[in-house]
Amino acid sequence: MLRRLKDMVFVYMCVTTCVLFVTALYITIFWPQVQLGVEILWQILTVSFLCSVANSIYPQRVVSVKIMFIIYIFRYVITNVIVLGCGVWFGWFYADNLTMILAMLFSIAVIFALVSIAAFRRGKQQAALMNERLLAYQQREKNNR
Repeated sequence: MLRRLKDMVFVYMCVTTCVLFVTALYITIFWPQVQLGVEILWQILTVSFLCSVANSIYPQRVVSVKIMFIIYIFRYVITNVIVLGCGVWFGWFYADNLTMILAMLFSIAVIFALVSIAAFRRGKQQAALMNERLLAYQQREKNNR
């Protein structure tokens, strides 16, 4: 449970950082003269949290590549629903403006890919560290016999 919470916090930090960058870029392109209030910060934090919770869905046991692929696609779809739904609700874009929607979809895809890569690399590092510690433990046990 603690590991899942740590993973979710890591994803939250990655998502929030990427979303802030993309938001700055998006506003620069589509809303260059806009005056923003503090509510945009709360909106970004909320959407990032919802996406992080949705992306913390993964099985507790080893599953097939096919199942992991299905889970990955499901998480991507959920992320799109969250971001686009909140984007419409918060007025981040016009639902009838195809360019804005395509920019949002592209942004979601890029952020999803970046965060997925970061999480995968972090997982590999954690696995390597766990294997290293297990090997050290086994060596200690062997030497104590």
